[in-house]
Amino acid sequence: MVMTCLGTAYLQSCSKIASLVQYDLTLQTASTEIVLPPSSDTVGAATGSQEVHYNVDSFIKANTANVLGIANITSAKLTSCKLTLLNPTTANNFANFRSASGSFYSNTNTTPYSLSLSNPDTYGTVLDMPVDPNVELKGYLNGTNFTYTVGGSLRRATSDSIRVKIDVQYSVHVQG
Repeated sequence: MVMTCLGTAYLQSCSKIASLVQYDLTLQTASTEIVLPPSSDTVGAATGSQEVHYNVDSFIKANTANVLGIANITSAKLTSCKLTLLNPTTANNFANFRSASGSFYSNTNTTPYSLSLSNPDTYGTVLDMPVDPNVELKGYLNGTNFTYTVGGSLRRATSDSIRVKIDVQYSVHVQG
């Protein structure tokens, strides 16, 4: 009887301690390369997409000594979205784009979350997309397949394919 009481008290204490465990993790799902085909049409938009597989549950477990997992996400916020040209030239760079946009969705939330900006007519190889750090995105991170899209409306035609690397980073709060 005494052992049962001690065992029950021990388990209740462990579950109380586990509920207090929390982590703030920095998650980058992947560095994804997207190819925008050449375009002579400056009326439309140039876009490209890429799907990547990323196991958020494994990431959380690896960073919490297997104590917490995907079910323990209480919040996920976008902290940065960076577009980098991998093959810039004087004729093909971000100056070709009047505006730039990026979006993503996952297999658990197929409504694209989008970012955009107006782009100056100056040579550029990196764009930091403006992010709203208050938007809750945890519903997207329950997935394992993420589709990223980049593009924009052209100011000038592009004569060659443009390779863009997209780096997306989140702040993920997990709690037991």
